[in-house]
Amino acid sequence: MVSLQGIAVAVVGFAIILGSAAAVYRDATRLEISRPVLWAGLVIVTCGGGLATYLGPPDVPIPGLLVMVIAGPALYLFERDDARHGDEPADPHALPDGPGGDAASERRNEE
Repeated sequence: MVSLQGIAVAVVGFAIILGSAAAVYRDATRLEISRPVLWAGLVIVTCGGGLATYLGPPDVPIPGLLVMVIAGPALYLFERDDARHGDEPADPHALPDGPGGDAASERRNEE
């Protein structure tokens, strides 16, 4: 028999998955990343697979589920970062979008 807690987890989890996929799709279209539907689908598949695995078998290790759930959003974030900063040359003296842009260029001129 299905418990009320299981139903609540399924409904809330499904809403979170759809919200995450919508956020990924909107962000990918805003930044003009190629194939935004594919990235939203990857988030749905990985997070939905984690939710289904959590609700299905009784003894699933939580660390494995977390790896499964985080895979889709993490891969999208790597692609997002690469799309935003991929063509710029690497600067070993400064973090991307961080402080140190002027100081790093001054250090390069000294060398």
